[in-house]
Amino acid sequence: MINTVLGPISEDELGITLMHEHIVVDITGAEKSLEKSYTVKEVVDYVLPFLMDAKDKGCQTIVEATPLGLGRDLKVLIECSKRSGLNIITCTGAWDGADVRGLSVPMDIQEMTIEEVTDVWTKEFEQGIGDTGIKPGYIKMALGDEGKIFPLQEKMLRAAARTSNKTGMFIACHIWASVSLPLVVEILEEENVPYDRFIWVHADGQMDMDKILEYGKKGIWLEFDTIGAAKDFVKFPPAIKKLQEEGLISQLLFGQDSGSFWVKDDNEDWPMRPYARFFNEFIPFCEKEGLEKEFLLQILKENSKSVLR
Repeated sequence: MINTVLGPISEDELGITLMHEHIVVDITGAEKSLEKSYTVKEVVDYVLPFLMDAKDKGCQTIVEATPLGLGRDLKVLIECSKRSGLNIITCTGAWDGADVRGLSVPMDIQEMTIEEVTDVWTKEFEQGIGDTGIKPGYIKMALGDEGKIFPLQEKMLRAAARTSNKTGMFIACHIWASVSLPLVVEILEEENVPYDRFIWVHADGQMDMDKILEYGKKGIWLEFDTIGAAKDFVKFPPAIKKLQEEGLISQLLFGQDSGSFWVKDDNEDWPMRPYARFFNEFIPFCEKEGLEKEFLLQILKENSKSVLR
């Protein structure tokens, strides 16, 4: 069974699944994000039409990629799932991407040992998050964007690895700088995490095909998920075709990094990245480049099922 915010479902209920989306993102920092500056109704009213558009195009499940400290809000996710009819899968874990250096990692987690963090995340899986009874479906991480793994990031990654080994949850790890991937995989190997329990989130960020092929052949999952903010889709068809040629298409996942309701300190306008862009724009573009719609939908359905089961 697969955990969603409304309870467990079977793998056959997943259907067409977008593997990386956001509904609320709070970039003011982990401590500030505890003080909600919005209401559940405000978020749902804003996000729901975009969710319904994706559902109308055939989407059945959204893997929501926002951990605690970056804005994870279970009340919002529950209401969005109820109102839209979409399955929504939430996560445990920690986000330390870009150059924020711990800003989005809760201070109590930063002060814990690896084993203490492992215990917290394992308990969320076994007993539910807080007193909600809601269990995460996977572990979300973000690190390595500056080309190295800092001590806090290594601690979080080792905790994620040990949690994965205890629970079976896969690790979805945001790594934009491809140079950091070997450093991450080395730590996973030291922690004896199977390659096929790890997703390279933003594998398409720099579209480093040498590393995509090298580590895909080791067995890790390759997630193409910058589609939501992409100015164009030119780089994607050749990369997808190369994965076909190399026999790695069964390890490809799709998401968009789309959404969301943004909470921020400044007045910068960060518009919604629609959840249906994959269906409305990406698929038609790929069809013109010789990739069939049904082939892309099968990746959304069958590959997602394989990693989530």
